[in-house]
Amino acid sequence: MTKKGIIFIIFISIIISIMIIAVWGTLPENTNLPPIDYLNFSNYDDLNEAGEKRKEISKEVKDSSPVYELVFEYGPEDSYFELVVSLSNPDITYQIDLYNKLILIYYSLENIKQKTILTVTITDKRTQKTDIINLWFKFDDVIIIPD
Repeated sequence: MTKKGIIFIIFISIIISIMIIAVWGTLPENTNLPPIDYLNFSNYDDLNEAGEKRKEISKEVKDSSPVYELVFEYGPEDSYFELVVSLSNPDITYQIDLYNKLILIYYSLENIKQKTILTVTITDKRTQKTDIINLWFKFDDVIIIPD
């Protein structure tokens, strides 16, 4: 074989390997796992008039610790899911930890001082199962009204 033949064979094999990698990367994920049966926030205080879960977070979220850990549950453990979290306030950020089943919510000092009420929605895009919780700060017992 000549040098041109060997270079041509190497060139064709490189092109074929690039095509295989491109096709492999665009394949959908394995969806043989069952969908989730339930998705909910388990740690809440009570339900409001609309039946939504409420959690008072004044004791956990302060100026010195502006992060709240919101625990959620889903099952079964070996299920296929695509979780999406949305917050009612775009100024508050979050990070989702699927391994520990936590949503870390980062409050700014301004939001803590304003005692911002936050609605957190978690949804599974595959099954459309969803749960909603309202996080709120307890207001001071004494209200001073100026004359």
